[in-house]
Amino acid sequence: MSRKVIALILMSTITCCLLSGCKSASLTVSDKNDETKSEKDADEEDAEKSEEKSEETSEKEEEEKETDEAQSTEGYDLYSALSGQEFELSSVNPYDSNYRTWIEFKEDGSFSGSFLKDYYVESEDGEEDGEADGSFTGQLGKCTQVDQYTWTADIEEITYEVPANAPSEYSNASGLEGFENGSTEMTFYLPGKDIEELPDDVNTWLFGNDFGALVGYDMDWVSDAPQDLPFYVISTDDGCFSGRNVSGKNELYIKNKAKLPGIINQELTINSDGTYTCIDADEDGNIKFINTCFEYDGFDVDVEECIQKIYGDMDCEYINIYGNGGEYDNDEWIYKPDWKWLNGLKTKMAIWSTYDGDSYVSYQARFISPYIDDDRYVFAYVVEVHSASEVIDAETAYMALGSLTFSGREDEISCAGGTDGEPYTELLIYCLRGQEQSLLGDEVEFVFEDDTDKIEEYGLDPDDFYNDYQIGGYDSVYDEYEISSQCVIYVQYAPDGMHRFLTIEEFNSYVPEYDIEGGRLMNIVLDKDGKVILIKEPYTP
Repeated sequence: MSRKVIALILMSTITCCLLSGCKSASLTVSDKNDETKSEKDADEEDAEKSEEKSEETSEKEEEEKETDEAQSTEGYDLYSALSGQEFELSSVNPYDSNYRTWIEFKEDGSFSGSFLKDYYVESEDGEEDGEADGSFTGQLGKCTQVDQYTWTADIEEITYEVPANAPSEYSNASGLEGFENGSTEMTFYLPGKDIEELPDDVNTWLFGNDFGALVGYDMDWVSDAPQDLPFYVISTDDGCFSGRNVSGKNELYIKNKAKLPGIINQELTINSDGTYTCIDADEDGNIKFINTCFEYDGFDVDVEECIQKIYGDMDCEYINIYGNGGEYDNDEWIYKPDWKWLNGLKTKMAIWSTYDGDSYVSYQARFISPYIDDDRYVFAYVVEVHSASEVIDAETAYMALGSLTFSGREDEISCAGGTDGEPYTELLIYCLRGQEQSLLGDEVEFVFEDDTDKIEEYGLDPDDFYNDYQIGGYDSVYDEYEISSQCVIYVQYAPDGMHRFLTIEEFNSYVPEYDIEGGRLMNIVLDKDGKVILIKEPYTP
C-alpha cells in the first residue's frame, strides 16, 4: 500500500518559559497614604497595625508554601520522567474503542506514536468500511510548571504517516486533532495529583468506565477511584491519556486512606528500584500493618509464595485464600467487596495463623499485581494481630484492609496516626447524628450470659441471650461528642455496597438524626481532649 506523508508544522512562533516553581505577586502593605491622614484614636491605630501584621503574616505563609512546593520539584526533569511511560487514550463511551492512540516520549521532548481509527464512507458500490492505521512523530517545546503536580507544554510539530486511501478526516490521531486548528497545549498531571483538583472532563475521561466494580445481587456499578493519581496523565482539548509505567523502576504505592490513632511508624525502606517496605504498629507491637511491594515474576499471584517472600519460611497454619476461584470465594460475608476490589482491580485475600510459642498470631492480607505498573511487582498489605492495642482492636485492624487505595505519593505509605492523643478513652454508645462535626451518644455496654451482676443491674432477661450478649445501660441520655477532622470511621454495612470507610459527611447520612429506634451502635475512641478520633460499628449478629 502506498503511503502519503502529511506534515503539519505550526507556523506561528511558539514561546514558552521554563519555570522551576510558582511565585505569587508580592504585595506591599503600607501604613501611609498619599493624602494626609486624619487624626485617629489609639484604638483605631492599633487595629490597623494588627490587620497589617496579619496580612503580612498571611503573605509570608503563602510565599513559604509556594517555595516549599517549588523546592519539592527542584531538579525535576519532566521529559526524562515521561520517557519511562507509555500513554494510551482513555475512552469514556463504548464506541470510542474504535479510536485508539498511543504516545511515547523521549528525554528531549520529542514523541512518537500510533493510532487506529475505524471508518465508514460512501463509495460507488455503497458503504465501505476500513481502518486508518497510522503513526506520527512530534516535538514539544519548553515545559512550564503550574504547581507541584501539574506542567504544561506546547506541541511545536506533528508529522503523520497514514495509508494513502484513508479519508482525510481519519488521518490524524484521536486526542490530538486540535493541533491543526491551533490547539497546541498539553497538560501533564503527575502521580500524586489530588483527583478532586482535576478538571471535570479529565476526571470523566479517566474514571468514567474504569476504577470501579459491579457490586451486590443487582450488580450496581460502584466507583472506586483513587484519592490521588497513581500514574501520569496527559490532557488536551480533545482527549485524555493515561500513562503505564514501562521503566524498570516502581513508581506506584498503596496507601491507607485511614491514618490510625495510636499507631506509629516502625520502619520505612524505599529501595533504589522503587520497591518498599513499611511497618506500622502500636507501641507494644500488638497490632502491625505491613505495606510492601516486591518484584514478582508472573501475572497470577501465588499467595503462599508471596507470604514466604515477606516472612521467610513461615508455616501458615489454617490458611484460607480468596480470589483463586476456590470454595472460599462463595463465602459472601467474609470476602467483602471492599477487600475484593482495589481501584477497579481484583485482589486476592488470605487469612491464616501461626503459633509463636505463647499464643496464636492471626493474619489477614491482600495481594495484587496491577497492570498499571506493567505487572512486574506484587503489592501486599498485611494486618498482623497478636492482641488488641489500646486504641485498635482486631476487628478495626481488619477493617483497615478495606480503606486501601493506589497512590503516587511515596510520603503517604504509612498509616500511622501517631499517639499525640493519648491517653485514650473507649466507649460503646447508641449513636444519633449531631451537628455537622459531632454525634450524640447514649453510653451502653455489652452484657454476657455469665455476668449476673450486670444482668440484674440493667434488668435484662437472662433467657434472652440469643447471640450470647445483650446491650445494657440505655437511659435515653445523649451526650454530644465533637468529631475530630482526622477521625477514622468504619461501618459494617457499606452505604454503596462497597466502601465501609466513610467520610464525616457520609457518616452523617448513615446515622439517623432523630429516630431513637433507628440509632446505631458504635464504638468510639476519644483523645485526651475528648474529641472522637475513631468510630467503628461493631459486628452484632
